Amino acid sequence: MYKKRLLLLASYCLISLSTAYGHESESQLPFARPHAHSELEGHVHVGWESRYFSEGRDALDGDSLYTSSFELGWKHLSAGVWYGHSPDQNYNELQLSLGLSHCIGDFEFYIAYTHFQFPFEHTHDNEIGIGCAWTGLPLDIELAADVYYSFEADGYFAEISAARDFSITDKLTLNLSGIFGINQGYVGDGHDGANHFALSLGLEYEIYDGVAITAHTAYSWEIGSGKRYPGDGQLIDFIHSGIGLQWSF
Repeated sequence: MYKKRLLLLASYCLISLSTAYGHESESQLPFARPHAHSELEGHVHVGWESRYFSEGRDALDGDSLYTSSFELGWKHLSAGVWYGHSPDQNYNELQLSLGLSHCIGDFEFYIAYTHFQFPFEHTHDNEIGIGCAWTGLPLDIELAADVYYSFEADGYFAEISAARDFSITDKLTLNLSGIFGINQGYVGDGHDGANHFALSLGLEYEIYDGVAITAHTAYSWEIGSGKRYPGDGQLIDFIHSGIGLQWSF
């Protein structure tokens, strides 16, 4: 079974996530991008995903995934723990991440390390990710580029994304984003080059101070697979959705 996961690129490893999926500006990553904090901040999230969207692939062949995460950020440092479990098959995944970030004007740069454990498969992996986000565009659009390298696969995956938040009310926020993915040896038995394009809509509603309900839906289109490679079997056009509950402190 294909074990590559929710893009952690570089972790988006951390904190400031408004949701592990609620804000798809963070692409498919379980954590938000590392960024600077003026004080210690934390975030807890639990959720359910209709499918495991990873590197443009339906990684669990249509089965769902329960997720939970805990992240902390202080000044330029961030750390996170993410756990995913599929109730439909014997699949567990644990991610441990550390990140470092730095801001220069409207640009934010980061580097992150993530360790993956797959208990049922008795395997593990390590990744290094780097990225940059730019918030200086008109209309409050955020443009980001991320690249993460897998030591196990000896390859990398890159994403370019654009996103914008809309404040519908004081408690309700809507996020729209688009993501373009490129594979270069990360999915070792898949094709290299343009991989997929996805559009996503996310919602976040604050029910109490620091506590919010999140929801998202996204559609992903495969690019260039032609099903000529074994690793492209799960690279299909598909829709996926998710809901979650988060606490920020």
